[in-house]
Amino acid sequence: MVAVFLALMGVGKLILVDMDTVELSNLNRQLLFTEKDIDEYKARVAAEKLREINPNVYVIDRNESLVNVPRRYFEESDVIVDGLDNFEARRWLNSVCVGLNKPLVHGGMYGWYGNVQVVIPYVTPCLDCQPLLPRERFQKSCTPPGKKREKVEPPKFPGVSTISAVLSGIQAQETLKILLNLSPLIDNYLFYDGLSQSFTKIKLERNPKCIICSDKYKLEGIEYAVDKEETIRELKDRLIATLGLVEPIRVIHKTRFVEDDTKIRDMNLSSGELIYIYDKSLGKPLKLRAKIS
Repeated sequence: MVAVFLALMGVGKLILVDMDTVELSNLNRQLLFTEKDIDEYKARVAAEKLREINPNVYVIDRNESLVNVPRRYFEESDVIVDGLDNFEARRWLNSVCVGLNKPLVHGGMYGWYGNVQVVIPYVTPCLDCQPLLPRERFQKSCTPPGKKREKVEPPKFPGVSTISAVLSGIQAQETLKILLNLSPLIDNYLFYDGLSQSFTKIKLERNPKCIICSDKYKLEGIEYAVDKEETIRELKDRLIATLGLVEPIRVIHKTRFVEDDTKIRDMNLSSGELIYIYDKSLGKPLKLRAKIS
């Protein structure tokens, strides 16, 4: 829907990324898809329809996972719009945008409700600055080594086409404002309630300890307490609980991968030394400065 509005506005170039195919359940909230498009790649179908809507818009479609898209596509974009449906992918995209200093227009919806947030890297709060995490994140407990992690499936709720139209319209509008050098929605989390037809702005502030966009992290890394007697597996479990990281997680020290059963004391790690953490929800490694206890 955002792409439709941007094409109608005459935005010169659009890059569409989606690895999924069209399903019957998508048709209730998408103007670009019909029943004959079922099982076809979403990005490809959308690109064809957008070219018909406005032949003057150059449209590129990438039928692949977001993380596999060549970096140059992000680098050449003026604004990146998030229409993703899971939190890990949003965190990954947020970290990429901050790393490349690219504006991000985020939007999400659930049933009758939705939200929009504009991220201007190092100026406004990023998606990781504020504690608006999915509820299941706070309910997860650390799993002892060797135990299987149970996947918690969130309840399903059908998308409402009018909510999608309202939110995508706002996202497209914010995108246009950025392209025209007008002031977008900044420092605010815009919440929309379709049942009461009300908008609420929640004031946000940059987190000085944000692991993605804080000045301290950018220069020095985030100080993180580690115990000499804990294992890397125990450290990973704490990182999941405190920072919301996602498996698989890799720990790198002095360019070497550290196994789960390794104890901190066996790494010859000293206070103030950096270790790097990789997980699938971040577009770049997390830089931790160890504080040995």
